[in-house]
Amino acid sequence: MAITDRLAIDGGTPVRTTPLLPGWPGGLLIGKEEKAAVLEVIESQSLFRHYGPRPLHRAASLEKAFAQAMGARHALAVTSGTGALITALAALGIGPGDEVAVPTYTWIATINAVVILGAVPLFVDIDESLNMDAAALAAAITPSTRAVIPVHMRGAPANLAPILETARAHHLSVVEDTAQALGGRYRGRRLGTWGQFGAFSLQYHKTITTGEGGMLTSSDPVLFERAVRFHDQGSVRMEELDLLIAGDSPLIIGINFRMGELTAAVGLAQLKKMDWIIERMRANARRIRDGIRDIPGLTFRTLYDEDGETGATVIFFVPTAAQADRFARALAAENLPASVPWWSGQHVYNHFDQIINRRLLSTRKCSWECPHYKGSATLVKGQFPRTDAILQRAVHLDVHPLFADQDVSDVIAGIHKVAQAVL
Repeated sequence: MAITDRLAIDGGTPVRTTPLLPGWPGGLLIGKEEKAAVLEVIESQSLFRHYGPRPLHRAASLEKAFAQAMGARHALAVTSGTGALITALAALGIGPGDEVAVPTYTWIATINAVVILGAVPLFVDIDESLNMDAAALAAAITPSTRAVIPVHMRGAPANLAPILETARAHHLSVVEDTAQALGGRYRGRRLGTWGQFGAFSLQYHKTITTGEGGMLTSSDPVLFERAVRFHDQGSVRMEELDLLIAGDSPLIIGINFRMGELTAAVGLAQLKKMDWIIERMRANARRIRDGIRDIPGLTFRTLYDEDGETGATVIFFVPTAAQADRFARALAAENLPASVPWWSGQHVYNHFDQIINRRLLSTRKCSWECPHYKGSATLVKGQFPRTDAILQRAVHLDVHPLFADQDVSDVIAGIHKVAQAVL
């Protein structure tokens, strides 16, 4: 290798002098539209969704616009993606004694939502898409399993068709965790609309953002009403629900996950940018993949619907874990931030020490130890060697809609440069 091709990690000249834009698609597009929307709410002095001196009802407007954009009958604005998951599971009646199937690779919020309701997470292996493996799900189900949460990780859809078929065969409810793939599709239909519920995050790292915030979608009016009342202290009903659900409205025990008007105003402005963001990320991701697909020893993650992914990431595999570690660190030194999914302590089952050791603040360690639970689901390090091997050999790069042509060219050049030295 010529001296000019020496890796930056080894003292050579990096491909770029400055790092790429970080993976904050909507965040770096916050501008005058969001500012105007927030100021309008402030001037109304009506920051609470239900009343005020001059209410603008921005949360209700966001729910209507989001449902239309996703192709769902209903949408509910909540405080976070975690709140959306908890609300969905609660509306489905999930609680002590129940198991909920979850993938071995997901943000910890997916797991926390299950445990906080007193249920038990039943971990299921992933495949080369980095999403739940449908065959592994079918093999993992027990008599205690009542629901499954397929997670669309890093912008790409899980293989929903066989997962939904398995769920139907075993009478399992389905909650799609669409936090990392908001706006994506599977077979032409938006993610988050295939199960009983779709849970979305508007946290800062997501496709569109309100800083914190979440959305919940459903096309089942009965389940949706249960979700609405659970998220609003168990009693307050939205006006349109009175037209959907006959009879009285008995109080239930709920919680406060209501979204405020300021957050909703930002969400409305960001929602209008969603399709453009996805179009640009997808184009950039495809150009990167096309530019590196001829590299020997490099293979891509499985995409069950390439046209439906959001393009938020490019993920590829190399032959060994050591090579992946070296590859990602070398790319970072070239000012092309990259990582190995295995490194992430809040995404990988093997690092969930709080779940492995059942670190609840309560004295009694429900979910697992209460007499309601008759199953035997546990979690230990190294329990899923297939997941380990997949995540240890993967290299992950975020893609931004504001990448210029030169940025994309730099990514391609940097990957070729590192591959020549590492593979």
